[in-house]
Amino acid sequence: MAAVRRYVFPVIWMLLIGVIAVALAKMAFFPSGDEDDARGTITPGSEVDEYALVAAESGDVSSTMELPGTVVADEGIPLEATASGEINKIWRHEGDRVAEGEQVLQVRYPVEPEPQPEPPTETADGADTDSGADGAGDASDAGGNGDASDAAAEGASEGATDDGASDDGAEGGTEYRYATLVASASGTLTGMEVQEQDELTEGAVVATISPGTYSIHADLSPEQQLSLLDVEFEASATVPTSQDPITCADPDITEDRSGPEQPGSDPTSDPAPDEETEGDPAPVEDGPSAEDYEPGSDSGPALASLTCPVPSDVKIVAGLEVEVSVALGTRTDVLTVPTTAVEGEAGIGAVYELDEATGEPAPIEVELGLREDGRVEIVSGLEEGQEVLEFAPGVDAPEEDEEVTW
Repeated sequence: MAAVRRYVFPVIWMLLIGVIAVALAKMAFFPSGDEDDARGTITPGSEVDEYALVAAESGDVSSTMELPGTVVADEGIPLEATASGEINKIWRHEGDRVAEGEQVLQVRYPVEPEPQPEPPTETADGADTDSGADGAGDASDAGGNGDASDAAAEGASEGATDDGASDDGAEGGTEYRYATLVASASGTLTGMEVQEQDELTEGAVVATISPGTYSIHADLSPEQQLSLLDVEFEASATVPTSQDPITCADPDITEDRSGPEQPGSDPTSDPAPDEETEGDPAPVEDGPSAEDYEPGSDSGPALASLTCPVPSDVKIVAGLEVEVSVALGTRTDVLTVPTTAVEGEAGIGAVYELDEATGEPAPIEVELGLREDGRVEIVSGLEEGQEVLEFAPGVDAPEEDEEVTW
């Protein structure tokens, strides 16, 4: 028994350990063929039949465009000086609320005094002549009395001195005129830094009248802008301070045609050809190249945005991110196809059918209408029941959880 425990049991344990080691090595480095077959059937994505057909069918389409928007403060109106001169009175200051037509400040400016007409004066010789004639007549009448002639000459000399004193008084003072600057609109004065006794120049901006209202701006892509042209639509916005969406009273589409400034447009930026410059030339800043502009375009690319005025009773601040919903309308009992079958966004598009002769996709030009999640209205180009490819060439199939949006 002692020999069994000493020799047999250790050998058995060694055999068991060896079998386990061999099995583990085989599992690690030599997988079975069944596992290879199972692994070979796993694909990274679902297969899509690129030639699957779908029929055009009637249905209802309700098109809504969801846009991210930002709240911005409405631009103020500049208050410009109407006259040049010195400020002698200020009634309203920075941050004050003003009404349209209310006095803001007063400017005074000097004016040249109007020339006064000179009164008619008699020369001493004429006076002496007239007085002498009268005196001579009186003297002849009085029997040769010469004292009357001397009294008349003295009276004419005293009248000329009085006229000179009155002219000196008119030239002694400076005349001023006053111009009052009134508010051109109702709002709050901002950026007003002028003080009394400051000099103003006509046309200078004294302050900005901020209306205190806000608007929501949402950027539009060219396709979205195209879908809103010549279309009556309603817009609303969801803001955190209101339980219900606020309605945009007069939504408007604005388009910025300024575009980026082309290099070399400033005639003063480059020196004249005959001017000599010292040292290395200044580095030229990178700007948009000629390839960035479309041929025939003189104002660069356009950026359109949807503007939605915010009612004055809604509490809101600038910079707040909100969601804007644009209702484009509803169509009932119209011809529709899946969005994956359509090539194009708005206006004229294309769907594809299988060519019976070649078996390849052939395009069919169609007119597109409203669009909603998963469906597109076909205005013309197809008939009800006509089969087209469910997936247009180059259009990926949407995933199950993916939402089709503009």
